[in-house]
Amino acid sequence: MKKLLALVLALSLCAALLVSASAESVYTKEFTTEELTSNTFHNGFVTALGGREVNTLTLKDDGTYVYVKELLSGSEEDPGMKIIYTFTGTYTQDGDTVVLAFPTKVEFSENWGNLVDLGYFLNSEGAAVFENDEVSGDIVQCKEEESHVPFDIFPGVYVNDSLATSDAAFDAAECTVTVTLSGETFDYVIVNSDDD
Repeated sequence: MKKLLALVLALSLCAALLVSASAESVYTKEFTTEELTSNTFHNGFVTALGGREVNTLTLKDDGTYVYVKELLSGSEEDPGMKIIYTFTGTYTQDGDTVVLAFPTKVEFSENWGNLVDLGYFLNSEGAAVFENDEVSGDIVQCKEEESHVPFDIFPGVYVNDSLATSDAAFDAAECTVTVTLSGETFDYVIVNSDDD
């Protein structure tokens, strides 16, 4: 009987450790077409297609984050553009204030819908990593004459709000995103970039 009780106790402890190891909190920030108007690099296309943005921040108890920025239009039945960037990295938290360190990895998928058929954009997808102060991996090729490093999308509030090209190497210590948490959403406080 003691062995059975010890086994049950050990299994309960393992289950509790697994649950606590995978604990996470999810926050969402949404922007309407009106909020995106004049705030995106490809403003005319985003506005004309009725673009909306959903940014989702998942904070894990192990000090890592998953930060997803989605620019969407259309519906499930009639999809338009679907642009998704997923950043992963580490964060620090002081009360409701969270600072996202420059990501170590980004995965992206840019599907511009019928704008590709019309010859305005190219679809692009891939992944890149930031390691030892260098970016390696895929480049976003949204037009024949326009490409950028996928990490360029990280510092801004909106998916395409600045599209600052990375002509110089990133200064990861200077490129963070700061937010304040409120219920199940968050607000942007400070957006640093390495523009200086």
